[in-house]
Amino acid sequence: MNQDRETIDSDEITLSNADINYRNGYSFTPGLRITMSVLALFSVLAIASGGNGYIIGPPLLLLASYIVTSTYGTQISLKNKYIKPYTSSFGIKKGKWISTILMPDITVLKMGKSVVLKHTFGAADLHLDNEIFEVYLLSKNHRKKILLFETKSYNEAYLVANELAEKMNKNLNKFNPVISAATRSKRYNRH
Repeated sequence: MNQDRETIDSDEITLSNADINYRNGYSFTPGLRITMSVLALFSVLAIASGGNGYIIGPPLLLLASYIVTSTYGTQISLKNKYIKPYTSSFGIKKGKWISTILMPDITVLKMGKSVVLKHTFGAADLHLDNEIFEVYLLSKNHRKKILLFETKSYNEAYLVANELAEKMNKNLNKFNPVISAATRSKRYNRH
């Protein structure tokens, strides 16, 4: 395949071997996964009891299993310069390979917030930390980004970003998207 013709969303890339695999997390919230785990237990009990349990149990067990096993991540093929953001259910990964030729930069972005709840009667404050640091592959103008890795530690995210930049021959840069003249004029007219 001619590399000059490859685009970021090339449908011609069908198969590649992954050198690096990052499983970034679960697709559904912990509360929903716990609820569905309990529902799976009840659906197994319904199937074991017989009668209407044979009708109600299997679909509920299938739904619960889908939600509990759904994850997302990224596979990276260093040799072919492809990445594959994927979702996985029942151990089956779904996604398509994307060329990284038109994506020269890697960055670390902080998502989420730290929240401090102050107590009137308590001795200490409650800190809820929802910060997640994500490593992204960026297009030249930083308008398109693809998630590579996520973690709760800035140091780990920076180390992974630095390592990937070296292995993938990319630049480790700050996120700085190009703003078009039309957007700039809209912002100027609002003030």
